[in-house]
Amino acid sequence: MPSFELTKWYADCVSENGEAAIVYNAELRWRSIRIHYNSLLTKRVGFPAEALYSMRTWPAPAVHGKHIEWTAPNWDAAGIWREPGPSQRNILFDSDAGSLDWNCVAPRAAASMQIGTALKIDGWGYVEHLRLTLAPWKLPIRRLRWGRFVNATDALVWIDWTGPYNKKAVYLNGTEVSARKIGDSEVVIEESDAVLTLDRKNVLREGALGSTALKVIPNVEKLFQESILNMRECKWLSGAVLRRPGQADSLGTAIHEVVEWP
Repeated sequence: MPSFELTKWYADCVSENGEAAIVYNAELRWRSIRIHYNSLLTKRVGFPAEALYSMRTWPAPAVHGKHIEWTAPNWDAAGIWREPGPSQRNILFDSDAGSLDWNCVAPRAAASMQIGTALKIDGWGYVEHLRLTLAPWKLPIRRLRWGRFVNATDALVWIDWTGPYNKKAVYLNGTEVSARKIGDSEVVIEESDAVLTLDRKNVLREGALGSTALKVIPNVEKLFQESILNMRECKWLSGAVLRRPGQADSLGTAIHEVVEWP
């Protein structure tokens, strides 16, 4: 077994009117340390994003043939992703010291999430799973851009690493493609001249990881190096348009982020 192992599930659901929910379920094993982490981030129209956190051991999203299920009884929350389509997998980094295995389990799925009695979100969703066997502060990158655009007809996911090690992975409707440009407001596909524009209207989370996503971990400043705690992220929920020459505009919603190392 590797001395460091982080496994992380990410799952989301966005409704047609722009309400969204994002699930994180992670487990970290490092030396004698074992940490479980759960988060549920929700965004309602007209309200700022809200987040719940738990360090309890809860089940990860479970794949059952043609659907994926997730439950968090303590939050009275549950989600289901149906007809997820063919998965996409990529070893984003591989070395003697460790690797990062990215598995897009559901590039585009009909999704539904219920949070308590007050919030039910029906729409389109996305699910991915990561397995990292190298401490993240040892990854030779300085900036990460990631995002996904999903609607009834299209699914686009992009990963862009820059730094000492550069890596791009872009998939459009199940096919790996090349990107001429990946930015915070635009993704340009090389082969088809397709352009995805992003309005960055809603900020879901912004700031240093030590004061946002990781702040609930006990003694976090002793566990992680400053280079991890001071990484800055900005995550958006954007209205998006995919334009392709000779085709009608494809309208949908994107969740995307940029993470920068100090």
